[in-house]
Amino acid sequence: MTPQYSDVLVVGGGPAGATAAWRAAALGASVCCLDKAQFPRDKPCGDGLTPHAIQLISTMGLEDDLKKFHRVDRIKIVTKAAWDVRWPERVEKPNYGYVARRLDLDEMLLQCAASTGVRVEQNTEFVSPITEGNQVVGVIARHGDKEQEYRAKVVIGADGAHSRVKRSLGIASDSGLVVIAIRAEMSTEAKESTTLEAHLLEYYGDHIPGYGWVFPMGGGRVNIGVGYLTNYRGSRGINARELFDKFKCQLPADWKLPDTEQLLRSKALQAWRLPMAFTTRPPWRPGLLLAGDAAGVAKPASGAGISRSIASGMLAAEVAVDALDTTGPTDLSRYDKVLRQRWGRSYGFFREVLRLGGNPRMIGLGLRTCDNAFMRQVLLRGCYGRAGATMDYRDV
Repeated sequence: MTPQYSDVLVVGGGPAGATAAWRAAALGASVCCLDKAQFPRDKPCGDGLTPHAIQLISTMGLEDDLKKFHRVDRIKIVTKAAWDVRWPERVEKPNYGYVARRLDLDEMLLQCAASTGVRVEQNTEFVSPITEGNQVVGVIARHGDKEQEYRAKVVIGADGAHSRVKRSLGIASDSGLVVIAIRAEMSTEAKESTTLEAHLLEYYGDHIPGYGWVFPMGGGRVNIGVGYLTNYRGSRGINARELFDKFKCQLPADWKLPDTEQLLRSKALQAWRLPMAFTTRPPWRPGLLLAGDAAGVAKPASGAGISRSIASGMLAAEVAVDALDTTGPTDLSRYDKVLRQRWGRSYGFFREVLRLGGNPRMIGLGLRTCDNAFMRQVLLRGCYGRAGATMDYRDV
């Protein structure tokens, strides 16, 4: 087979991959992006875009395009008490979010990459890496019944939580923090809302480390789901569908939500695995960078994955292009260093806190802490830094 060549090859066209491809092309590199699916395609997700995600996507010139999604301006957190939180006022970020279907968001990001000169090849599935010595120099991928060799100076693996790129190279994952989530988008007769809801969960009387969410999508649609940490000592005994059903049934009857069996039959109910807080160490090898869920970059404080996937994708692109002119593709260690400078301290803190969440007694203590107004402010500061001290919240 005749190889195809590019400076940067991205495997995966989701938020991390599409933005990595866009950024590398914007910096002047020749870029090819492969994805096994044909877009638009859906992905199970909570669909929430945080102010950080909006800030990053806006740098791609898509600020106006985001306005087609449903805007939200506050978060309601429900324990035994309930409290509303508004995002803080910050010069560099908006104080609102959006709820965006991945079907639409991912296509928008990939089209933006293509418009910047990225060669996008869909329906093209990764088969195996190409290595020379200990360096990744490309991949073999399949389109239909034909295999093609793609060579590049740097490969960015952005192919998700079950990354075949990573597994094919024998790169281990630290599975210490993994969330199992299940959700469905559905119709509702609830009033139109601009509030994201997060409810702490119980399962047969035990508090569990996770939460249920209700994210309004506008137009009489809502994204409802639950997610929980697998380090919970009883997690193997949890039936995710049952947990979802119990949570949905607690919501107001006048919302007139579909029953869970109907959601199953229509395949609206989908589950997925979300690695968090750096599950791949280090997230690079000679010639290879891992971004998004392949590197486990989701935020452990909330499970927010889109913003961190985009940020890691853009950083991977910058490191890749810079390495072409400086250290070369064999030393991509700056990627790991910058990721740890940005998020290492907070991720380390939450890794330890959430490991304690495996004990129901500790979860109960955590809930009592959340119900204390002073401690809520401490937690907000921990999640949002200095801005957390000025966040507008009130008991409801």
